[in-house]
Amino acid sequence: MEPVYRPGSRTHSLHLCIGCTGLTRRHAHWDRVLGRDTMMEQVAAPRIGTARATARIRHVPIETVVFSGLALTTLAMLEFGLPMLSPTFQVVLLGVLVAVLGLPHGALDPLIARRAGVWRTPLGFAAFNTVYLVIVVGVVLLWLVAPVLSLVAFLIVSALHFGSDWNADRGLWLRFLAGFGLLSVPAFSHPDQVGAAYVVLAGADGAMVSDVQAGLAPLALAGLLVAAVAAMRHRPHESVEIVLTSVLALACEPLVFFLVYFCALHSFRHLRAGFAEERGGGRLPPLIVVVYTVVPILAAGALLFVIGPSGDMPEQILQVLFIGLAGLTVPHMIVVTHEKRHQKKLMALPG
Repeated sequence: MEPVYRPGSRTHSLHLCIGCTGLTRRHAHWDRVLGRDTMMEQVAAPRIGTARATARIRHVPIETVVFSGLALTTLAMLEFGLPMLSPTFQVVLLGVLVAVLGLPHGALDPLIARRAGVWRTPLGFAAFNTVYLVIVVGVVLLWLVAPVLSLVAFLIVSALHFGSDWNADRGLWLRFLAGFGLLSVPAFSHPDQVGAAYVVLAGADGAMVSDVQAGLAPLALAGLLVAAVAAMRHRPHESVEIVLTSVLALACEPLVFFLVYFCALHSFRHLRAGFAEERGGGRLPPLIVVVYTVVPILAAGALLFVIGPSGDMPEQILQVLFIGLAGLTVPHMIVVTHEKRHQKKLMALPG
């Protein structure tokens, strides 16, 4: 007598499952025979690749787009022989743009320090500003006493800082190589101009620093290449930035290169990230940025007024600009480094 499978019974359900499994296996068998699996994979693969490419394009930062457009425009002007800015106008324009676009990203330091727990109260805020100012003044005074040593130290610190724009999750050595390449390639492509600028900043011996950088140009270019390859898989936009930065450093006059890179990419990136971290902070972030941007500008203007037109004005602007940047870069890097360590500690906490 054959068993009766009543609908809804356990035996009936088991029979249906076994039947479905058999049908599924038969379909899978014929799919393999007819090559349907392979065809479906071939159809799906381009769609997956397109989706990934679209997602990567959507995640390209705005500063990458702005910098790339400005860099390509500058390179096109060089290619077609269009007139470039005069050296005097380059210095003046660099001073204005660094003041307007460059200083604000460092003006976020008080807010970064607050996030890192450096200060919480008005008294702590006052103490933070006092220490910050002491470091700035100390760096400037050290430059006046030992200009060549200060120039070398400034280049090393700047290499670490600028190189951290790329491959942030990689080793420190890779970021340093990228930053070192960024600062050294102009000394190879435009040795006379870089040497002259270093003489203005550090005296006659400053030219030796430029000569050393030019001699290390192969290492500098190799460092940029390694950094570009390292960023290619997970952050292709960083590879584009590194390649464009390298081409700019080779082709453009040093001040034009620094103007485009520092204002359109480096400062833009840090300023955008800083405001993103302070989203919802009300009026305080913009107020602090304005105050901490205006104060250095007024200080630089007062210094130029006190010095007076005793020499070449573009050289005086160059000295105030870069020695002032050196003074601001050291405490800025200290604050940024402390904040990164603070974030790592928070991420390491359980839960």
